[in-house]
Amino acid sequence: MWNEIVLKPGEQYTLEPNTLHWFQAGEEGAVVSEFSTMSTDEYDVFTDQEIKRIPEIE
Repeated sequence: MWNEIVLKPGEQYTLEPNTLHWFQAGEEGAVVSEFSTMSTDEYDVFTDQEIKRIPEIE
């Protein structure tokens, strides 16, 4: 399923629990904040193998 939601500065969007999602900044960049009633890192699911939970030092 593909559903694009474009937010303007200051806008917010609420996702239902367990909804797969991703973010993409526009040409001017973006600051993204996540707020959750319960956030537990070990239960986060990343379907993109390029995402690393722990940054790698080069």
